[in-house]
Amino acid sequence: MADLPAALNSKINRLPLAYLREKSAHSDLASQLLDAVKPLGDVQTYCPDWQAYRYVAVSTNNIIFGFAIGMDTIAFRLDTRMAERAIATGGSPVPECGGEWVAVMRHRSDSDWPAVDLTFWARKAYVYARE
Repeated sequence: MADLPAALNSKINRLPLAYLREKSAHSDLASQLLDAVKPLGDVQTYCPDWQAYRYVAVSTNNIIFGFAIGMDTIAFRLDTRMAERAIATGGSPVPECGGEWVAVMRHRSDSDWPAVDLTFWARKAYVYARE
């Protein structure tokens, strides 16, 4: 099991880390998150245990700005304006992580529901964390 990097053990990350503690993530979902952050600059990836399919979190400036959990959830830390847009377009608040967190991707049984642009949301969350 990978130890949490000391730099991530901070007040801004306390709620997301507490929420994620016992969560897991399907490898396909983790791959989608990692693909979405690939074009970004300074991004660190953390997973407590890749073999056990634990949650995956991404950070920059020692701020966790995204995570993948379960079979269908990718969430990002967004500024107020973008969080409102994410919710208006089908996202769900993740209040356990604080008011800035929105799950932008959840499985929908309706095949007519448009695909989520994970790269867009990842970029917005990344820029917010870098400010």
